[in-house]
Amino acid sequence: MDIFSELKTSPMSGYRWLLVALCILLNIVDGYDVQVMSFTAASVSKEWALSGSVLGFLISLGLIGMAFGSLFIAPIADKVGRRTIILSCLLLSGITMLLSSQVTSPYQLGTLRFITGLGIGGLLTNGAVMANEFSTTKWKNLSVALLSTGYALGAVLGGMIAYRLIGTVGWRSVFMYGGFFTLIVLVLVYFVLPESVEYQLIKRNPNSIDKVNKTLAKFKISTIQAFPAAQEIQAGKVSISSLFKGQLKARTLFVWIAFFSVMAGQYFILTWTPKLLSMAGMSQEQGVSLGIILNFGGIFGAIMMAILTVRFKIHYVLSSFFALTAVCIGIFVINSGNYMHAMWVAVFVGVFNNGCVAGMYALANSTYDTEIRATGVGSAITMGRLGGILSPLGAGYLLDAGVAPLHLYNFDAVLFAIGCVVVISMYLVMKKQTAPTQLDKVQQPS
Repeated sequence: MDIFSELKTSPMSGYRWLLVALCILLNIVDGYDVQVMSFTAASVSKEWALSGSVLGFLISLGLIGMAFGSLFIAPIADKVGRRTIILSCLLLSGITMLLSSQVTSPYQLGTLRFITGLGIGGLLTNGAVMANEFSTTKWKNLSVALLSTGYALGAVLGGMIAYRLIGTVGWRSVFMYGGFFTLIVLVLVYFVLPESVEYQLIKRNPNSIDKVNKTLAKFKISTIQAFPAAQEIQAGKVSISSLFKGQLKARTLFVWIAFFSVMAGQYFILTWTPKLLSMAGMSQEQGVSLGIILNFGGIFGAIMMAILTVRFKIHYVLSSFFALTAVCIGIFVINSGNYMHAMWVAVFVGVFNNGCVAGMYALANSTYDTEIRATGVGSAITMGRLGGILSPLGAGYLLDAGVAPLHLYNFDAVLFAIGCVVVISMYLVMKKQTAPTQLDKVQQPS
C-alpha cells in the first residue's frame, strides 16, 4: 500500500484527533474576532455617535480584511506551507487585537480591524485545510464540520467576556483579552502543530523527509525511505484558473454562490442581532445575551452536521439545514416581542445556521484535491466573506433609510433559501457529471 492510500485508510490515531482539535482552537480565535465587533457595537456607536451606515462599515472592515486574507494570503500556503501561514497570521491578528484596545478614534479601530481580518482570513482557510489533510477519508467531512464548533465557542467566549466587562471596564477590554488569547494560541500551535504530511509529500522537499517520518510515526503509520515517485502525485502551478478546469468549473461556481449566501446570512444574524434587538425594544444586555444564545446553538449545529455527514450525503443534509434556517428565522421574527420565546427560537436559528456554515466548509474541502485545496477553499471563503461584508453594510444603509429593524430578517431568510436551491442544484449537476459509483469519491477526495 502506498503512503497516500495508507494516510486515507489507516485508523485515526489519538494524535490525529488532537491535531484536528487544535484546528478547532484556531476557529475559536476566528469566532471571537468576528463577534467582538458585534458585542461591542452598541458601546462603540454610543462613544463616537456613529450612524447605522458608519457602524455597518466599521463592522465590515474586519470582514473585508478577512476576504483579502482568504484570497491573497491563504493560497500562499500552497507554496510555502500551511504551518508557516498559520503562525504568521496568528502573530498578525494577536498584535493588532491588542492595539485595537488602545484606539482613540473610529478610523484607528477601522484600520486595525482590516489588518486583523487579513490574519484571520489566512488563518481560517488553512485551519480548515489542515483538519482535512490530517484526517482519513472516512472522517474528513466530520473533522472539517467540527471546526464550526470552534467558531461558535469563540463567539460565546467573546460574548461572555463582553457581557461581564463592557459595563464596568469598557469595550476596549474585550479586544485586549482577544489579543492575549490569540498570542497564547500562537505559542501552543508553534510547539504542537506539524506541517501537513500530504502537503510535504506533494512538495517533495528533500530536507523535510525526517519531519514527515516523525509525524507518520505519531500517526502510527509506517515511515518512508524516500518520497513517492513524481508520477504518483499531481504537481504544477496553482492559480484561481485551476478551479475552473473541466468539471471543477460548475462545482466551483456552486460552492462560491452557496458560500456567499450562508456567510451573508450568518454575518447579518451574528453581527447585527444584539444591536437590532436593542433598537426593537430589548435592553442592551438582552440583545447581547440573545447573541450568545445564537452562538451556543451553533455549537450543537456544527456537531449535528458533522455526525450526519458521516451517515448521509452532505448535499442532502446541507440543503435541509439551509431550508430549516430560513424557516426558523421567520419564526424568530414573529416571536421577537417575547424575550423568552425569542430565546428558545434563537437556539434553533443558531443550530441550523452554524450547521450550514460547518457543512459548507466540509463541502468546499471535499471539492478540491490536496495540491489546490488551499486555493480552492480560500477562494470559496473569500466569496463568503464578500457576502459577510455586504450584509452588515446593507443592513446599516437600510436602517438609515427607515426600514424597521426586524424586517431586515426577511432578507436574511431569502439568502438561506437561495443556498438551499444552490446546494441541490450542485448535487444534480455532479450526478450528471459523475457515474453513481464515483459520486461518493468526488465528495470525499484525498
